[in-house]
Amino acid sequence: MKTILYTWFAVLLFGMAAVSCGDDDTKNNDTTGITGSSWKASETVGADRTTKKYTFKASANWVAQSDKPEWCKILTSSGDKGSDRQLNITVEANETGSTRSANITVQVSGYARAAQFAITQLGSSSGGTGADTELNKQVDKILEYYYLWNGEYRQMSRDLSLDYISSSDNFLKRTLLEMTTNDLDKKRQSNGSYSVYSYLLRTPLTKAVDGTKPEVNHGVAKKKEYGFGIAGLMGVRFVDGNNQPTGEYGLVVTSVYPDSPASEAGFRRGTFFAQYNGAAITAANLNSVYGTLIAPGGASTVKLTENKQGAQPVSLTAREIYPNPVIHSEVITSGAHRIGYLVYDSFDAAYDDELLAAVKKLKDGNITDMVLDLRNNGGGHVISSNMLSTCIAGAACQGKVYEYYRYNDSRMATVEKTARETGKEYDTAAKKFFDEFYYGDYYGVDLRNYALNMTRLYVLVTGNTASSSEAVINTLRGLDGFTVKLIGEKTNGKNVGMEVSKFTVGNYSYELAPISF
Repeated sequence: MKTILYTWFAVLLFGMAAVSCGDDDTKNNDTTGITGSSWKASETVGADRTTKKYTFKASANWVAQSDKPEWCKILTSSGDKGSDRQLNITVEANETGSTRSANITVQVSGYARAAQFAITQLGSSSGGTGADTELNKQVDKILEYYYLWNGEYRQMSRDLSLDYISSSDNFLKRTLLEMTTNDLDKKRQSNGSYSVYSYLLRTPLTKAVDGTKPEVNHGVAKKKEYGFGIAGLMGVRFVDGNNQPTGEYGLVVTSVYPDSPASEAGFRRGTFFAQYNGAAITAANLNSVYGTLIAPGGASTVKLTENKQGAQPVSLTAREIYPNPVIHSEVITSGAHRIGYLVYDSFDAAYDDELLAAVKKLKDGNITDMVLDLRNNGGGHVISSNMLSTCIAGAACQGKVYEYYRYNDSRMATVEKTARETGKEYDTAAKKFFDEFYYGDYYGVDLRNYALNMTRLYVLVTGNTASSSEAVINTLRGLDGFTVKLIGEKTNGKNVGMEVSKFTVGNYSYELAPISF
């Protein structure tokens, strides 16, 4: 069993953070000697000649190198320690017609590990190959109408030839990151780069839709997807006896889907493995290992070895599963208290029946207290957050406003049309649209039969707790006599939401969710 450094960090595709519990983004827990860097792990530029300027903070003297200096040239190849250090790189015009990449390393004196990122240059002078132009036209039309900051968006020069490379590198992401007014859509990452909440997901058309008729009749259907059943992972960095990083990493399971290969293998929150397919997990393969375990995309098999003395590899084979976000529910008896405990990982309306079944289990258990575990819940459908909040509060929420909504200026100027589109009422005094709690009918289900009638709620939270999760917290806090106690870390702070559009282009279906209110 290896010694670990008790620094937990979220592992993300295309980048990762190393931040101690309770520390803010500015604290240097990295071993590269660099913080606050403005580059992303994967930078993309067009085929035309360009100069990129990056900033960072260096703890000591530094040297930068490019492995493709013939076309990716570093203009500021060294410097001393300090904040606001500059790394200027010129990328020559790409006349090869093919996409090419260069790896950039920045080595700080006295630090064993260098900071690294990649610059990918497209082979088309238009900025993309044009293969996804039809997709981008649909995305562009939706953004022009729905995006909360569509005023600036409409004035931008938009390159519809950009390729859909991944969920984090496509026309939507690149275009929105160039905007300046959409500050509530942007979030600064621990490495100094920015991401946006708005997203565009691509799914092959072969995915099957569940034909089972749900009790809740809102039309949001379940879909099976290939998976091991690992719903969430966190990472740790291993250190040696002198508390120095070894360059190896471990991954800890934070959540497991029910009825999945991982749950059947005994994996649960806290399962800690140190090897993948018999080899160490390093910085070189960390992101790919994470991506494979979370979304394998097919019936692949992996072997995982726990961080235990004498542990043997455990084989997992991915299969089609339902990613049911209702992870666990039970009633715990402690003295005179009957505590309802519910672990819920995503407000996915396709699983509202499962969520109501979990609530009914707590109601039938005559609970006196409730703990809602939203540590891994980054949000989802507003209707599901309203449904859950209504069930928790019960009769106390009848006739009360759940949330107010403000859309972009053009939609707010056409109240009647926007009311028809959204199904929401308009408060002339507040000059905003609103929803009431769903006490009573919820798409064919009477929520009064699921009312827990609680007056106090304990919520387990982390920085990953966001959006609809925060809506549950804040709307219940708004009810007279209702107390919400948070246990854990500061939540994400996402107070904007999306309207989801789904459409098909070619052999793929797409889910587009721009910030719209």
